[in-house]
Amino acid sequence: MKEEAPIGIVGGGLAGLAAALAAARRGRRVILWESASLGRDKVCGEFLSPEVDLDMQALGCEDWVDALAPAPMRDVTLIGARGARVSLRIPGPPARSVTRAALEAYLAGRARKEGVTILERAPVRELTPVQGGLVRVRGGDREQLVQGVILAFGKRSTLDAPLELPRAGSSEGFVALKTYLAPQAALDTDVELYVIRGGYVGLNRVEDGRIGVCALLEGDAHADWETLARRAEEIPPLARRLASLGDPCSRVRGLARFGFGAQAVARRDRRTGSVMLFVGDAARMIPSFTGDGMAVALRSGRLAAEALSTPDPVTTYKSAYARAFHVRFALAGALHGLFFQPSVFSALAPLVNRSPRLVEHLYSLTRS
Repeated sequence: MKEEAPIGIVGGGLAGLAAALAAARRGRRVILWESASLGRDKVCGEFLSPEVDLDMQALGCEDWVDALAPAPMRDVTLIGARGARVSLRIPGPPARSVTRAALEAYLAGRARKEGVTILERAPVRELTPVQGGLVRVRGGDREQLVQGVILAFGKRSTLDAPLELPRAGSSEGFVALKTYLAPQAALDTDVELYVIRGGYVGLNRVEDGRIGVCALLEGDAHADWETLARRAEEIPPLARRLASLGDPCSRVRGLARFGFGAQAVARRDRRTGSVMLFVGDAARMIPSFTGDGMAVALRSGRLAAEALSTPDPVTTYKSAYARAFHVRFALAGALHGLFFQPSVFSALAPLVNRSPRLVEHLYSLTRS
């Protein structure tokens, strides 16, 4: 009896590793290509919505809280100019925060234990559909025929143009930066999100006590600490907060020229029947202020792996993806513009604070 071809996964971030775990736990052989080494620090807010507990359980990672000791997140405060504030007590179980590097390393270790073949420092250069519904993957020094490909290559990739993703020709110009500060002073709440001109800045502690700082700016701003410090002067509470925490205690990481538009969800090659499913940021980025990016990555990776075990993976995954994410992407996109207009935020904040249940409802709608 001919052995079934493995599932191929391109990208070893949270979405790719979740897909690998889900597929392996269903008895499938899995090969994952990653262009770098796993267990990396990346530009990421590191806020995990409570919904991730369901995905972690489904992936056989019930012990992740004990293993990683994430910092609990219960209270969120949005802060703008002229004293404008909106507070949120996260309904239900707390959210959590853990460094992206630690979570990625944990998932990679679990995937290896499930038998996943992980090829690090093996960038994929070519994906070629072939007869029989297979795809030829060329990555690193390996060429492999796989039965279905899950594409989890993040916010940008050298495969964007060959796959004709919209972002390959996009002129969108968001810039993000991320670093850590030593805990010289405590935050007032678990998460502080500052609305500044042309962007926003989030601060929260992570599992080792450091304060993570992640900023999103529009335009061609430089992704460096000096730029952020200058912009912070426009919002005195942010300037005071950064001054109280001191200089970065780790490298400042930056990412430029990216956007939040839809890319692709699923494709079937008409000639060969080969299937490609897109997960995480490769499918679409959710606006950063929601803090839901890592949850979307985990859920979409799991849904894609489950869809590949059905007779019609493309239809199954498109339907599951829409059910899971349509409402939250639509609402997040509508709210996103408010975070680039401090004057609008300042005007609306007093009205919103009179309806705390509205804040909780909007929070709930931007996640599952």
